[in-house]
Amino acid sequence: MKKVFVVIAVLIALCGLSFSENSFDTELSGLRKSIIGMCAQLQMGQPKENQEQLLKEIDVIINGWERITATYKNTPPAEYAKDPAWKSYFNEASDNFQIMRQKVEGKDYNRAMQFCGLNCALFVKIHQVNGRISISDKLFPLRMNVRMAVSMAKAENWTGAQEILRQCAKQLQDIKKIPNPPAVDKTIYKSDISQIEQSYNSISKVIGKHDTQGIDKQLKSFMGNFGKIYLKFI
Repeated sequence: MKKVFVVIAVLIALCGLSFSENSFDTELSGLRKSIIGMCAQLQMGQPKENQEQLLKEIDVIINGWERITATYKNTPPAEYAKDPAWKSYFNEASDNFQIMRQKVEGKDYNRAMQFCGLNCALFVKIHQVNGRISISDKLFPLRMNVRMAVSMAKAENWTGAQEILRQCAKQLQDIKKIPNPPAVDKTIYKSDISQIEQSYNSISKVIGKHDTQGIDKQLKSFMGNFGKIYLKFI
């Protein structure tokens, strides 16, 4: 498990590129990488003796969000200045972080982990509302839908799972049309997207066969490949 954390730390250090040049998006990108690193530990089921370290990491995130709030809540960048809900985003994220901390403090790690998705969804929403969509913002709903399809399949709702997979296939095609970010090598970018597509195809194949035994294995493979690539483009 320690090796996994080292990989996450290295990826976070290396993936400092953001799709935007304004300071808010750059600072938000850095914060999101910290959140992803901490949430990865929750998702892998941290033992209780690491509670203190998790709380320290959440406190770093909370302090980082407070700094971003102090700088931008009342003075939004030009790209966000017309959004009437701008100030509410800061309150919502702050509440999410505080509740996440409370759940970790109470050793309710599964509940704390749920706020990882809520925070990511909020940041994607901010970009969507203001027309600031990045490749990572397109990847997020793909991951969400893949997990939904898997949940449906495990409940043997095969019709629903197939419908969600059709949405995933369309999302993948849309993602493949997005040009590579300027600072990312075109060949590497194409390879990354291809890896995600291959992992998705494996899950789709298992669900298509109604293979409930193979679903968890393929989901784990998809999430592993997806996570490393997703982090690059935050």
